[in-house]
Amino acid sequence: MAMVASPNTGKLALPPPPLNPTTTTHKAAAPYNPYSGGGRRRASPSQHGGVDGDMQGVDGIVLVLRAAAAALAFVAVALVASCRHGDWMEFTRYQEYRYLLAVSVVASVYSALQAMRGFLRMRAAGNGACAATFLDFAGDQAVGYLLITASSAALPITIRMRSAVVNTFTDAITASISLAFVSFAALSFSAMLTGFRLSAAYSY
Repeated sequence: MAMVASPNTGKLALPPPPLNPTTTTHKAAAPYNPYSGGGRRRASPSQHGGVDGDMQGVDGIVLVLRAAAAALAFVAVALVASCRHGDWMEFTRYQEYRYLLAVSVVASVYSALQAMRGFLRMRAAGNGACAATFLDFAGDQAVGYLLITASSAALPITIRMRSAVVNTFTDAITASISLAFVSFAALSFSAMLTGFRLSAAYSY
């Protein structure tokens, strides 16, 4: 290695000592820029315990809501179908009540199948695809809207009947309308929670 003479002292100036490879220099962390491609990285779902692991409680509530909707709609079907007392107290004479019966049957079957599917999925510890979750979300909304339209269609004529006479027929129809409305509320909450689960799945 060449030695360089110092112009002031006339002595040879020693080169600077080499850096110690064992010493490390710490660079200051760059400030986080949310608009840059680098910076902080989002944690993976496994670091958060998994989306579906966090949603087990939501799935349980959805299962209970769908089971409740199935039971309520089934009782509504039984009440409407029992209104066969002859003359004007026949539910088949009124299209509003036939529509209420048909929608209650659809809601009962749909909710029971969905509750069974959710129960089997929870036992198998399955997560379910996002597409299937989206179909659940859309199905809950569609059946819920059918229930509220059926209840709204049957309510005015029932109010007119009860203003004239209150008997077993009008009581059964009133109870079935109330149960259909509560079943609608259960499916609405189920759709809301399913939408929350869907948004959580897509956020990762």
